[in-house]
Amino acid sequence: MLVWLVRVVAVVWIATVLVVAIGTYAPRLPVLGFLGSFVTGQYPLHAALAALVGVGLGALAWGLGSPRVGGVLGALALAAPIALAGVLVDQTRTASAEGVTVDWWQALTVTAQPDGRPDRTEPYGVDELGRPLSLDLYRPAGPGPHPVVVWVHGGSWVRGERDDRTALNRWLADRGYAVVSVEYRLPPPAPVGEGQRRDVAAAMAWAVAHAADEDLDPQRMVLAGQSAGATLALSTAAGVVAGEYDVPRPRAVVAYYPVTDLRRIDRSLQDAVLGGAAADQVAAVRAGSPTDLVRPDLPPTLVVLGAADHFVFPDLVRGYDRALRDAGVPGRLLEVPHADHVFDYPFGSPGAQLTRPGVAAFLGEHVGVRAP
Repeated sequence: MLVWLVRVVAVVWIATVLVVAIGTYAPRLPVLGFLGSFVTGQYPLHAALAALVGVGLGALAWGLGSPRVGGVLGALALAAPIALAGVLVDQTRTASAEGVTVDWWQALTVTAQPDGRPDRTEPYGVDELGRPLSLDLYRPAGPGPHPVVVWVHGGSWVRGERDDRTALNRWLADRGYAVVSVEYRLPPPAPVGEGQRRDVAAAMAWAVAHAADEDLDPQRMVLAGQSAGATLALSTAAGVVAGEYDVPRPRAVVAYYPVTDLRRIDRSLQDAVLGGAAADQVAAVRAGSPTDLVRPDLPPTLVVLGAADHFVFPDLVRGYDRALRDAGVPGRLLEVPHADHVFDYPFGSPGAQLTRPGVAAFLGEHVGVRAP
């Protein structure tokens, strides 16, 4: 009975880690590619350790009197830790190029987004149905006036919470940046695209109106966000530059894996965001698609991307970044190898660790933190 149980567990365990390993190096494979890049983007160390356990299970089956089965399983399992060690090497190499040392204990133990505990939650507006909209304020210690990072959460424009990166927001506040994390309108009703950009601009206006009370410097404002929130940050910044919103021009934009072209999103999302098919909503698509909004006078822009992202089409994001640089917009692309969408949600993931200092360096270059 024990031998049979070990065999079953070993087969299932080793098959799972092999799926992850194969998908990691073939991210375009259906299902397997997503599983591999998602796991190794967020939890590569856990995957590598699980692969080593698979080798141990093969050895255990051998030791319990099943040398043929144990030998085959052990040999198959050995390929997984070798492959997954390559992920760790690639991510470590990228971190080193960024001047970052990955804390592997943090990568192992900090597997979600710890509560950054905002200092205040304030109402700043209402949606079209009169529902209140709030923002969270994370204040730095010490005197200001502090530069402001307006953070826009993700969620495919139809879901999500303003505390989705609360640990990151506190991390930025600890480095001298006041963070305003925005709750924006969600459907129903639809379309919400233009309304969501107005909400982001309204949160910027709140920072201006409360600058004296909160010791903020609205002339050093940054728009930042992830996924759909990154798209909103980019398109709102372009709208401010074009004179559509009466708020100070943002000094920089940070966009984690943005959707760059609304023509490429799922039809159900087109209905919610645009109010119909993208082909029939030309003006709304152009107003919300960063790829259509490239111009030389955009703020400096940092684009952060997982190389194996299954949601935003990495080639499109790289093409958008090239278009920005060709237009003369300062900034750069910071890419995390083997990482999928939301690779930074675990605060301790290697991708999160290696990108945070890059974000801080970019902010320091374009916004800076005044000495007390």
